[in-house]
Formats: sequence, structure tokens, C-alpha cells
Amino acid sequence: MARASAAAWLARFRLKPIAFWPALLAMVAALALIAVDQARFVALTTSLNRLLIDTLSPVFLYAALGLLVLCVLVFVSPLGATRLGGADARPIYSPFRWFSVSLTTVIAMGILFWAVAEPVVHFHEPPPFTGLAAGGEAAQRFALSTVFIHWTLVPYAIYTVAALTFALGFHNHGYGFSVDALLRPLLGERLRGPASDAVDGLVLFSVVVGMSAVLSGGLLLIGDGLRALFDIDAGSRVHALTAAFIVAVALLSAASGLAGGIQLLARLNTVLFVALMVYLLVAGPAGFVARLGGESLNLYLHEFLSRHLMLDEPTGSQWSGWWTTAFLASWFAWAPLSCLFLGKIARGYTVRQFILVNLLLPSAFGVLWFSTFGASALYFDAHHQAALYQVYQDQGLAAIAYQLFDYLPGGFVVSLLFIVACVISFITATDSNTDAIGGLCTRSVTARDMDTAFTIKLLWGAVIGAVGWSSATYLGVDGIKMLANLAGLPGLVIVLGAAGSLVLMLVKSYSR
Repeated sequence: MARASAAAWLARFRLKPIAFWPALLAMVAALALIAVDQARFVALTTSLNRLLIDTLSPVFLYAALGLLVLCVLVFVSPLGATRLGGADARPIYSPFRWFSVSLTTVIAMGILFWAVAEPVVHFHEPPPFTGLAAGGEAAQRFALSTVFIHWTLVPYAIYTVAALTFALGFHNHGYGFSVDALLRPLLGERLRGPASDAVDGLVLFSVVVGMSAVLSGGLLLIGDGLRALFDIDAGSRVHALTAAFIVAVALLSAASGLAGGIQLLARLNTVLFVALMVYLLVAGPAGFVARLGGESLNLYLHEFLSRHLMLDEPTGSQWSGWWTTAFLASWFAWAPLSCLFLGKIARGYTVRQFILVNLLLPSAFGVLWFSTFGASALYFDAHHQAALYQVYQDQGLAAIAYQLFDYLPGGFVVSLLFIVACVISFITATDSNTDAIGGLCTRSVTARDMDTAFTIKLLWGAVIGAVGWSSATYLGVDGIKMLANLAGLPGLVIVLGAAGSLVLMLVKSYSR
């Protein structure tokens, strides 16, 4: 009877067993290991991270820059005029809604967690090979320009190449809702059946790990906010309740489909981001922000190639490995799954419009966001005897933002809105990615019917919440960062395969 019930459940949702079960069992095993022996889990992930950074850092750096070059070539090519879904395809979203959903589902809590913390750390801990004095004006420019490296053009090129390749395959060539749509132009019919499902399963595991890591960081950020505002101790119970709330609301949003909750939350989140930036400029050091932001952007552009490729870093240095490679690995980890959602919602727009909305506009937003928050943090840190850096040393990265808001009028309200932005950010990311996850492990999503079964979304949402809670409670920021890094290796392989497919489409566009 039990076997018959399981078979009926599989048949109902048209699961891909090779994609579904190994990924689910691997996540359950990871949860069990974290619960039983956190020290062994951290030791294992530390060893794997060290191996990845020591051997593959150059591959991540050069590959990501190459993807940006590919985006530029596609933008100016005949392929740029291609309309996703065909000449008569109608968009799912208006331009602003499309941009809002694309922006907020991709960045999740990343820009909230790192906008204040990363510049402060670089300001006080510049790598020795730069010769910069910690806490000086040159270190300020280095800190903010480094953040631009990690959060603007090159990282967004990773998502854009993968998502555009999928969008063309899904909407214009009739490929299924699967990662093999990224690789089909390159590998042809060799990637079919079990092999295709195995690739989906690998991506499924990687992205669930990556999402869990981001949720963990968000739980720490929200927990520190609750402690700062309401003196609530952010322990295991608070993390569990926060994770349950975020996942529950995300699933309620997901139940409404593409036209429902996600686009409403995404627009709200975009407006909230802009409001926070504007307030920080009005109430904070606007002149300093404009000056340092402009100088840092000029430094970033002037040293673009050398900084992205770390040409001045001496042999044996691991600074770029533990910073730039780590961030790029996280972007690569999310790309193969996020691209399914980003590609799915882009129907009706041209390839050039796709690159504009998924590469250029988010990068411009990133420059404004990190200039506003990062420069403000550097200003107050420098004028208050390194107070923000001291908070980092005493309480951790997540607590720095709330120390910054204490220096502003209405700091309590700003901190509260910041917490709301954190919650909504991960809700939109969870909504979009559980939607893509559901499509990835079933055969029910097509170009005509693009919604996935709610039960599948519920299952994976629960898994992400459980792993995120365990990581925030037992592993801390370092463990979370290593989880995200490890998920980047399979993502790197798949995105480079997608780039090969896009190159073939680009070449064919000139022969039409």
C-alpha cells in the first residue's frame, strides 16, 4: 500500500526521480551532520573550500570577466534584436514590474548584509600587497571600489548569460524547463533522459545549499536588528521563528502564481530600497557620499582589468580567493537555477532589453546603493574612532548596519524598515527560486503553463528553512560563507556550458 501511494504521488507531480531524490537525500544528510557533529561539518567544508580557492580562483576570475565580454558582443550583434517567444509574443510583466522582479529576486539579502559590512572591513583590513595604510583616505577608495567589483557588472554578467541562454532555448526553440536547455545548443541530443535529469539534480542541490546560506545570513542580520531595537536575544528559537515566517509568507506568495504576490512584493521591495537610499542621502553625509562614490567609481573603471583579474596580487596571497572568488562562487551557485526564473518571466522582450534589465540597470543600482550605504558607513566610522569596525569585532558583520543607523535621526524607524526590507528580500527570492526548483524536479512546466505544483514548492521551502536555521544557529558567518562557496563549482561548469551555447547562437545570428 505504501509503495502504491508513493508511486501515485510521483505520478501526480511527474517528478524527475534522478533530479529529485538524490538532492533531497543529500540535504537531509547535511542537516543530520550539522545536528550531530557541527565541528566535523565545519572541518569538512573548510578543507573543501581551501582546495577550491587554492586551485580554482583564477578560473572563477577569468571566466566571470569573459562572460561580461560575451554580453557586450551579444548586445551589439543581430541576436540582440531577437524577441523572446517570437515576434508576436506579449510580455508577462510591464517594464517596471519586470525590472523590480528581476532585481529583487536576484539580490535577495546580499546587498543588505554586505552594503555596510564589507566596505568597513576593507577600510580597516586592506590586503598587504596594496601598500595602503588601514584607515586612510586611499583605503576608503579601495574599500568602496572593491565592493563595486563584487556587486556590479561582472557578477551580473554571470546571471545574464545563463538566463539569456535559457530564455532563448525555452521561449524560441521549444526546449523544456530544465538546465539542459542551457546546454542543448552545445551538446545537442547527447544530453537527454537520465543525463539531463542528473544535471538538474546537481543544480537543485547546489542552489538549495546557496539559498540556505543566504537565508542564514539574513537570519543573523534580522536577529541582530531585533536585539538592537527590542533587546530580543537572537538565539535558536528566534532564528527558527524568523525562518518559518519568511518561508511561510514566501509560499503564500508562490501559491498566487507569477501574476500574484511576487510582483507585488518585488515592487514594494524596490520602492523600499529607493526610500532607504534617499533617506540616507538626505539625513546623512550626502556630499561625502557623492565625492567618495565618484572617486571610487573612477578608480574601479580605471583599474577594471587589473582589479578583476588581481594582476597585482603576489603569488601565495589568498586575499582574492577568500573575497572575490568567494563572492563569484556564490553568484555562480545561484545562476543555474535563478536563470530559469529570470528567463521564464522575460517573454515578449528583446535580447537587448533583457541585457539592459538584467545587467546594466542592476549594476547602476548597485553603484548607487553601495555608494550610499558604504560611503556613509566609512564616514561615520572615520568620525567615531572606528566604532563600526569595533562592532564588527565585538558582535560580527551583521550588527554593523544598526550601528550606522544609530547615527541618523529617526534611527529606530530606519532600522525597522531595514529589517522589513530584509524579510521582503528573501521572501521574493524564496518565492522565485522555489518556483524554479519545483519546475526543475518535475516535468509539468512548459512555455504555455509556467506555474509549478505548490506541494513541491512547500517541500523545498521547508528544506531551505531548516538548513538556513541550522546554519545560522550552529555555523555562523564563516560556515555560511563556505556553504555558498562550495555550491559555486557545479554552477561554474554549467554557466560556462551555457556561455558556449550562447556563442553558437551568436555566430548563427550573423548567417541569417
